[in-house]
Amino acid sequence: MHPLDTELLHRRLVQPGLYARLHRVESTGSTNADLLAASAQPGFSEQWPHLSVLTAEEQTGGRGRLARAWSSPGGGSLSSSIVLRPSLPPEQRHWLSLAAGLALVGVLRSRGLPAAMKWPNDVHVEDRKISGILAAVPPQSPETVILGCGINVLLSADQLPIPTATSLLLELQRAGLPAPAPDSPQAARLRTELLADWLESLAGLLQRIQGAGDIEPIRQEIIAVISTVGRQVRVELPDGSTAHGTATGVEPEGALAVEVDGRRRSFSVGDVYHLRQSGGA
Repeated sequence: MHPLDTELLHRRLVQPGLYARLHRVESTGSTNADLLAASAQPGFSEQWPHLSVLTAEEQTGGRGRLARAWSSPGGGSLSSSIVLRPSLPPEQRHWLSLAAGLALVGVLRSRGLPAAMKWPNDVHVEDRKISGILAAVPPQSPETVILGCGINVLLSADQLPIPTATSLLLELQRAGLPAPAPDSPQAARLRTELLADWLESLAGLLQRIQGAGDIEPIRQEIIAVISTVGRQVRVELPDGSTAHGTATGVEPEGALAVEVDGRRRSFSVGDVYHLRQSGGA
């Protein structure tokens, strides 16, 4: 596999001042874990200022929601984490993951794919997961949010982590759009350009948030691309209980509002499954 083009990334992201730093590594256990570990060391804010990016060609020990393990093969995915110190009230920080999802949805739609967000932190193409996003607040640096994102780019069907996942390459092929050979220089450029496009789009959204000190400027844009709203859903909670109902909206703090047995409930944690009309997951 061909590596990311760091010169192109710096030219598009760092030189214009959109990001303070971009650092690429060949392989790591987890970009989020690396930055969380760095946050406990002296000089973290100087070494990793606001809008710094760590990206890895390969991630071997990633952790998703509820500490689920996952990995990304070398050169097949994008595994990146961003250091943010947003001017947002703490209760609005959940929206940062949703803002990252909005940016990726826009980039995928610009490539002709019908992408949407699945609350709270996934991006799907026709109910197939192409990306997962996870935010963490370092205990030693509570003003910081580390925003991690994994995007399946060049994975073949037999490389996907779960049967309901997908990749950019597979979706381009499915849609009959031009798709490069996975081991070609064109495929490497596709990965690089996807990362640059997503980070550029996210930087624009973050500028709008920072300017207002509030999520309000992009709140409705986020809600408009969340396919969970209006769907019949099953919510599986950490304590093992479940709730079935209709997702009706997103609360001001980013929680999912669900009408369950005629009563509005809010869920800030849990696994959400979209249900088919027949009632199956």
